[in-house]
Amino acid sequence: MELLVENLKAVYRGVILALDGVSLRVGPGEAVALLGPNGAGKSTLVRAVAGLLPKFEGRVLDGHIRLNGQEATHLDPVRLSALGLTALLEGRPIFRHLTPLENLVAAGHRLSPKALKEGIEEVFARFPRLFERRNEQAGYLSGGEQQMLLLGMALLTEPKLLVVDEPSLGLAPKLVAEVMATLDALRREKGLSLLLVEQNARAALGVVDRVYVLERGRVVFEGDAKAAMADQDVMEFYLGKDVVGFREAKRYRRRKRWV
Repeated sequence: MELLVENLKAVYRGVILALDGVSLRVGPGEAVALLGPNGAGKSTLVRAVAGLLPKFEGRVLDGHIRLNGQEATHLDPVRLSALGLTALLEGRPIFRHLTPLENLVAAGHRLSPKALKEGIEEVFARFPRLFERRNEQAGYLSGGEQQMLLLGMALLTEPKLLVVDEPSLGLAPKLVAEVMATLDALRREKGLSLLLVEQNARAALGVVDRVYVLERGRVVFEGDAKAAMADQDVMEFYLGKDVVGFREAKRYRRRKRWV
């Protein structure tokens, strides 16, 4: 599935500009990372693409969101899901008082009984730890286990485009690597398009084809992953290479590139 965002402007409460003319593209079967610091507008873009901005007192002022060429700027989440878009928001929004098995059943409610059974078996085969804890309360799972449950739930929606917001948040480095490897495997095995929204640039760059960098609601860098890793500005600004701190990098590089 192709996602096309064109000159998107979005505000909160009618006055707070969060996105200021953002454009990006995720091609069919492509993995794209959207990087940037806190407050850059990454989560706002996810909410806009997923049709969730109104629930956060936000709205799209201008621009377009298209899925396979179809206008989707103001579609609600149910219609977007029917088109094949599944968004995993930050904070791991699972049903915490239900078991992992019950969470998976809820996520696959549109499937036939046979397809649901096969889907759940696939999820448990992919994430054995979830199978071990399938009848425990999901709120007591570890952060990594909850992220795996969320990915399993997403699989049961049969997505064509997966939008994942900050999957590494709060996870230990080993678990971050496991989550990223899982996303990469799912994308390749299922032929999914993937938009990975991350603050952890080092983790994201290893599993994507192309990169956009967002700052203050604007795209300030666009290129393939290798170009991003070779770009001194991007590496210093987001990975801290040869720079003492985040603020120093920002001041030093802003005149040259950052807007």
